[in-house]
Amino acid sequence: MFALVTTILMLTSTVSSAPKSPICDVTKDPDIKFVDIRLTKTKVPPILTSYVCQAQPIPLAMDVAYHAVAFEPIIENKDVVHHMLLFGCEKSVSEDPHACSGSDNVCRTFLVQWSMGIQGQICSHPDTGVRFGQDSLHSLSLQIHYNNAKLAAGLADSSGVRVYYTTRLRKYDAGNVQIGQNDLQIPPGVAAFPQYGFCSSDCTNKWLQQPIYLTRAHIHMHYVGDGGRLELVRNGQTVETIINDTTTFDYNNPPAHYFSDPVQVLPGDSLKVTCYYNTRDGGKYRNSTVYWDEGSSGEMCYAFITYFPRVPDFDQCIQFDVYDICSSHGGLVGGCSFGGFARSFKNILAESILSHCSLPSTNQNVSTSVVQQKADGLDLRILCSPSCEEAIQQMTGHPCMQNRVGSHMRRVYLAAVDSWQAVKVIIDTAAKHCAD
Repeated sequence: MFALVTTILMLTSTVSSAPKSPICDVTKDPDIKFVDIRLTKTKVPPILTSYVCQAQPIPLAMDVAYHAVAFEPIIENKDVVHHMLLFGCEKSVSEDPHACSGSDNVCRTFLVQWSMGIQGQICSHPDTGVRFGQDSLHSLSLQIHYNNAKLAAGLADSSGVRVYYTTRLRKYDAGNVQIGQNDLQIPPGVAAFPQYGFCSSDCTNKWLQQPIYLTRAHIHMHYVGDGGRLELVRNGQTVETIINDTTTFDYNNPPAHYFSDPVQVLPGDSLKVTCYYNTRDGGKYRNSTVYWDEGSSGEMCYAFITYFPRVPDFDQCIQFDVYDICSSHGGLVGGCSFGGFARSFKNILAESILSHCSLPSTNQNVSTSVVQQKADGLDLRILCSPSCEEAIQQMTGHPCMQNRVGSHMRRVYLAAVDSWQAVKVIIDTAAKHCAD
């Protein structure tokens, strides 16, 4: 079992101090009430990595405005609950628990994130609260990532989040934003290997009409994460190191930082997160490249930040490689829509290649080595025909198949489609035998 102990730091630009208790003072106020948002009891799959989501209406009168002022994790199975995210949406949604990968898109307004190792309550700045109810969020969606390392069968879970709220609204609505990098490639046998992600100046210029103020943040990595830093960059120069976890980061005990003097971010500023990885030493040793992945065996590099005043839809500000993703509503990455291209492959492109480039050995169960052994006996007139070449080019020439975007598409999206292996055999064989 992982030790559930957290380091919580109160930061200003020059002074750090630790609060005496993981209990938020505001929860002791007599006007503060709470509501529990939990999964309906559901089975934990006997696989290493799984995500389960459930959206549900908030069980309060929705003609009243509320502020959530603190959150508390309710963890039923400490051995398998890796992290939780709580989202909100304005529509009323009721659904059963269901597998959802890393995102569900039913509710996308980000309220709070909890990671394994953070114990106690998560406190809001005294002048802020997360608004819900009247003219705001009517439903909350819980996303839980399970890391079932022992592949245990027969487990069930109803973990969730306790939301402390009040009708005495604070001065500001709080918002939450995720920044970081969605394209990680960490080689084996390295120490202090850096990866970078930005909430770029272009994104803050796009979304911020006035300054915002950061009140809480923590860095999220997985097992080979060895340290992290969050910096404020203005006019190309670092003006403040907001978080420096380069010597204190522990995956099982991630530091959560509260800023007693909120950090001002101006339109045009950048927020830079640096994650350091170790694949060389001890239990972190890896003998192959570690990529970004939703599962615990892969890696992540994010900072989760709470700020005020809330900016609608400014809830994700990340990068894929050098490409900005300024909102959770998505958009093109280097001319590519990952999900859109994956659907196009499944519904159109794969069938086009299989029908125009028919080979005796395109059965998806036939290994590449068998295809290579029979290569001299293939009908190269079909494989190298203009119609086959055009079908292949329609796919391989697409922006989604280029450079690191293409590597990610192949590894994460296409590998999950049944027909990909057969199509890959055709593409590889044509490249070998049909070159000009």
